[in-house]
Amino acid sequence: MKKLMGTLVLMLLVTGARSQTAPPSTDIHVYEIKEKKGKITLGKGRNITNRNGYDNQPAFFNNDYILYSAHQEDGQNDIMIYDLYENKSTNLTHSADSEYSPYPIPGYQSFAVVRVEEDNSQRLWLYQMDGKTEPQLLFEKIQPVGYFAYHEGDVLMFVLGRPVTLVLANTSVVDDDIITSNVGRTIRHIPGTNEFTFERREENGSTIIYRLERSKNEFFKVIEKPANASDWTITGQGTYITSVGTKLLAFNPKHHSNWQEVADLGAMASKGITRMAVSQENDKLAIVINN
Repeated sequence: MKKLMGTLVLMLLVTGARSQTAPPSTDIHVYEIKEKKGKITLGKGRNITNRNGYDNQPAFFNNDYILYSAHQEDGQNDIMIYDLYENKSTNLTHSADSEYSPYPIPGYQSFAVVRVEEDNSQRLWLYQMDGKTEPQLLFEKIQPVGYFAYHEGDVLMFVLGRPVTLVLANTSVVDDDIITSNVGRTIRHIPGTNEFTFERREENGSTIIYRLERSKNEFFKVIEKPANASDWTITGQGTYITSVGTKLLAFNPKHHSNWQEVADLGAMASKGITRMAVSQENDKLAIVINN
């Protein structure tokens, strides 16, 4: 397995670079869901951000809260937390740097982010929920990081460069592995396992979703993404959910041979659906809709 030597500073994540151009306006919608043998039923939903601005990259924390990235009036991007019962948002970072891609660390009152530092470095940092403890740099030399997933100290990262590489590291080990290249931005931990899942662009133009077997660091095909599909997520029962246009689609390797339509969100999603997240208790789905 090849090693990632030194710092990969070849290009910056477009949405993370310090720029005067505001990112596109998006809102986060949360739906109730039920799942049985890979069949997803979508319940009522609500827009939890509902403003003209960038609210994106949702991640559930303890099932009742959602971490997300929000563009502020001063031009910075901060990490917010939304209380699904109190129906209010709180800024968790308030920093001079911009933070993206929040990822809660299970079992701890903390979360990891991609932080765009003063010199435009994009590295992973660990923040505490209390807002008082100084953030901790996780990997000094691995950058520029765009997206990532975390499980029990293992971190699978989308690292920008030519080509984009998929890098696996551990917070307790001074080492890292390049798993493959030409990967897409969606990376997920598979609930109830030690494995991850990711997507890769193939030479024939198709995009394949793979499962990474952590014990051997080998990956295996799950399914090809539908044409024109956007981001995706995975449920507690191992069902993949993605979108094409205004439609949500699902695929479960144990129960399906191909993608199944879940719902059509119609006019409200006419400008596109992007990022998604499923709650820890598998009863809520957060999706980002372009305004």
